[in-house]
Amino acid sequence: MDVLPGRSRFSLLPEVLVADGERPVGDRFGIGGDVGGEMGADRGQVPQGPQFSSGNGDTSGTIIDVRTDDHDRPDSAKRLARAGQIDELRRRADVGDAHAARHLAVWLARAGHLDELRERMAAGDRSARWAYSDFLVRRRRIPEAVDVLRPLAELGIPGAQRRLARLLAGLGHCAQAMAVLAQAPPHWADRRRVEGWLNSRDLLDLSVGPVSLRRDYLDALRRGVAAGDPDARQQLSWIVLLRWRSRRLRIDDTVALLDDIGPSDWLHERLVCESQGWWLSGFRAAAADALATADTKAYHRTRAALLMLQGQHNDAVAQLRSLAADGDRHAQRDLAVIFDAEPPQREIRIADHPNPISLNGIVFGPDGKTLAAWGHDVEKQALVVVWDITTGAQRYAQGVSNPWASGMVFRPDGALHELPGDPPWRHRRYCLASPDGSVQVDRTRGRVRLRRAATGELIRDIIVPGRRHGAAMAFNPDSTVLAIGAGIAGVHFYQTATGRPIRTIATPTDAVAFHPDGTMLATANSLDGTIRLWGHGQTENPEEDQGSPSPLAE
Repeated sequence: MDVLPGRSRFSLLPEVLVADGERPVGDRFGIGGDVGGEMGADRGQVPQGPQFSSGNGDTSGTIIDVRTDDHDRPDSAKRLARAGQIDELRRRADVGDAHAARHLAVWLARAGHLDELRERMAAGDRSARWAYSDFLVRRRRIPEAVDVLRPLAELGIPGAQRRLARLLAGLGHCAQAMAVLAQAPPHWADRRRVEGWLNSRDLLDLSVGPVSLRRDYLDALRRGVAAGDPDARQQLSWIVLLRWRSRRLRIDDTVALLDDIGPSDWLHERLVCESQGWWLSGFRAAAADALATADTKAYHRTRAALLMLQGQHNDAVAQLRSLAADGDRHAQRDLAVIFDAEPPQREIRIADHPNPISLNGIVFGPDGKTLAAWGHDVEKQALVVVWDITTGAQRYAQGVSNPWASGMVFRPDGALHELPGDPPWRHRRYCLASPDGSVQVDRTRGRVRLRRAATGELIRDIIVPGRRHGAAMAFNPDSTVLAIGAGIAGVHFYQTATGRPIRTIATPTDAVAFHPDGTMLATANSLDGTIRLWGHGQTENPEEDQGSPSPLAE
């Protein structure tokens, strides 16, 4: 088994060319909403050309090509390392520059200055510890690398936790690897990793199915759980996750293992996470029926979560109320979250319509009465679907000729036109300019950076909660408010002038778009396949926003 950790790369954004008079929609990588304009010809400079109106006074933003960020400046840490200016790198690292510390640590490891690297590691430099563990792995000194990396994993750094788990599995310590991986946030590749580890130890019975365990191993795990062995309980929990969505195994057999494991908040959260996706509606219905028979009442709460994902709100609330009446504090908390959450003005569930698609970008039409959503259908064909926001009905859908199109535009006459785009491996990156052209917004590693468009001067950083690699963004029409969709962390509103947070909507979000008159915000969640429309006023007080007039009332 290959235990060498791979390098992660940013999912950068494709170039988008916008023709005069067109209004672009959010792209397939997460930026949604009112953005438009021309590509910047100069590095790091926002084009000062004409702004494009949607026909109702809403001036869109500008998408510009970003070829300049911290790594491209002449004085950046990356360039200093390449130029061999190590003393300057040391000086910056000593005053707390994280980028300089990272590049210095990599240089020290590659140059063989291990004594200095160890000194920095002993002084608490995380970059030095990471670089030294990478050095040990490359020298095949895996046990030493495990000892060096373990403190970073214990600090809760997800990358260190996953790398440590891979190293432990490579040494044959599958139980420890599963325990460490369980501490990391959920990742789509976790199940595949665990399955590979079990297969490398010949613990899978491939003659029955890809996730079928050898009977002796499964029996040993169940005996260990009965005896109170926490490692056996953790391994059996991973087995349940592996079997959860298997088409070759009966869901009832998997649910029976939950009674052996007993209540587990970790397993509850992972099962709900594995069940998300509008395309899994049939599976969720079968799983909810099977969970109703579970003897462990704690997993009836999991059933309630699946019912919520199915849109069966009343049934989910009834299940939680039954659990809360029996004293389940988790169910009581879930009920409080449900009833305290701000309700949207309208929900459009794409799975209930003829053309269900993944939701990669959204934009309002120039008349403010339609909303276009761009994505891919179940056959991976690119589609754009237009909805009536007043009735929630689908108006029409049309194909997109370029599978890597970066989005769609509304022309002033209301017609749709696709934007060119590049495959994601081209790693192009762009940023968003405010509709009035005064502010340029870039995104990187959990931060949104606001710069003055005329000079490129950094105004401030906004730390995006819940998402490390960027977020969906949109300005309101008068450029006074920036909405940032941060995945499961919800939508956060900030004053453009001060950077002060003014409001949060707790809804998972992959794309955002402001209505042309600024009184409504649309959010799209690709997992549950739902577009939600929220009222948004021009005040700073969220309570005052509740009285804002809505286009739905027209």
